[in-house]
Formats: sequence, C-alpha cells, structure tokens
Amino acid sequence: MNPLFRSVIRKMDTKCRAREAGSEAGHLIPDDVQEYLDMPFQGAEGVPLAVDIFRAKTRDLRPLPVVVMIHGGGLVVGTRKLSRTFCENLAARGFLVFAPEYRRVTETNGFQEIGDVTAALSCISGRLSEYGGDPDRVAVASESAGSFLSVYAIAAAGSPVLQEAFGVPALSLRIRALACFSGMFYTTRKDPVGLVYPRYLFGDKRKDASLMRYMDPECPDVMESLPPVFLAGSEADFLKGYTKRFADALRKAGHPYTLVYYEDNKELTHAFPALKPELPESQNVLDKMVEWFAAFL
Repeated sequence: MNPLFRSVIRKMDTKCRAREAGSEAGHLIPDDVQEYLDMPFQGAEGVPLAVDIFRAKTRDLRPLPVVVMIHGGGLVVGTRKLSRTFCENLAARGFLVFAPEYRRVTETNGFQEIGDVTAALSCISGRLSEYGGDPDRVAVASESAGSFLSVYAIAAAGSPVLQEAFGVPALSLRIRALACFSGMFYTTRKDPVGLVYPRYLFGDKRKDASLMRYMDPECPDVMESLPPVFLAGSEADFLKGYTKRFADALRKAGHPYTLVYYEDNKELTHAFPALKPELPESQNVLDKMVEWFAAFL
C-alpha cells in the first residue's frame, strides 16, 4: 500500500477511534430504546462480523418499520459505533434499526465490502421476525463511504446482471427507500478519490472496462435498480460536489429523490446528520428522512 495513503489512514483511524471512545464514555441508553449490541453474523465468504440492533420500546404489537444503517469511514476506518446515537434517535421515533459491520478495504477489496453489506441484509432479513420488524417496510440509511456500498449492494439485490458482476447473491429482502448523507458516490472520476482508491478497491479488475462501467452510480443498470433516494448535504462538506452531482443525475433520470441541503453553516461538516446527531439541523434532517420514508414504507 502507498506509504502516503497508509499515513492518511492512520490519522483517520486515530480520529475515528477518539470519536468512538468519546461517544461511548458515559453513554446513556434512551429509556424508550432497547439495544442488542455486538450480535454476530457472517459476512461474505463466511467472515465473522457483528451488528448492533436498536428497537423502539412500544406496547404496540404490530411489526416495526426497519432501517439498516451503513456507517462510513472512507472504506478504510470507522465502525458501526460511530452512528450509535443516530441509530438510537431513529429507534426512538418508532423503528427497528440494524447497524452492521463490514470489512475495511485494508483487509479486503471493494467488491467483498459490497458482499459484506449484502450478507448483512440477508442476515437481517432472517432476523426481522425475532425482533419484531416488518419485512415489507425496510429502508437503508447511510453516510459517506457507507452510501457507496449501499448504492451497489441495493442495486445488485434485484439485478441479476449486477449480481454476476459483483459476485453477490440475490436477496429476497426488498429495500423500499435509501437515505445517503454526504455520500462518497464516485470512486473512478479524475479527482483525489478517483486517483487513489481504484487500485485498492478494485485491484486488477479496474482494467476490466465491462465491469468498471457499473462502478458509476449514474450507470442506468445501477440507477434503475435503486429505490427512491433521500439525500442530505451541506456547503461545509468536502464531498458536497458528489451529493449535488448525484442529485442532478437522479433528477435528469426522472428517478424519485429529495435533497436536503444547507448553505451557510460551517458546523455542518461531512456526514453531520450521523456524526453530529446532537445538532438541531441533524434532528431536522432525521425528521425529514422519516417523513420521506413514510411515503414508501
């Protein structure tokens, strides 16, 4: 691995670990949320991974709508623990929330990371009845690199062409809506992400033009396989251009989507709805996302 890239990863990892430690220190579980942490599941190729589960405490016996939260971290750092408070806030609004893990690109490659998310969705599908989730009302939320993985895992779920291309199985679980905060949608453009990531994400497969054409969320095979999309971003986000570009692509394709975007607030940095859930703007995004989901769940 490139020494400079490895150095950047170390710095990112240190920051993520500090943030995770800070969020866990003295953490109080909301009274209206029940948590099941570090539940095991098998990722792609049977690799042992874990998922955290958050459930609204309710006397209503009807199954709850479900959201699967896919964390970010540039595909190289971070864990599901980064979004714990976000997941609790969402569960408190009446949801069953799953936050699965996936391997980092330092351990595997991008296609196997997509496979891990696919395996998580398959595992979750088999556990919905155990935790009182409604299999007909399932959405995915994601932030940053988690949005990259979510787009391709969800698109492949109902597309035999993409399943063959990515080497993932079909899913019986239908994802009815997708939310992306500061999505790292593009990895093959001629920008800092596209100049560094492809060799680590795709290896020698990056030379396969027939495969790599799918690694663009604007590819019709990908976009047409996606559910309605909720996007959130801000002017202070270093990936703001990705959110704007993908929103514009969805608009031009006539794909159902909505965009929540903040112009003038330097505090609303990258993936703020998930990473800074205490901010009123983050709560507003969460409320708008829940309202958007209600139209499809």
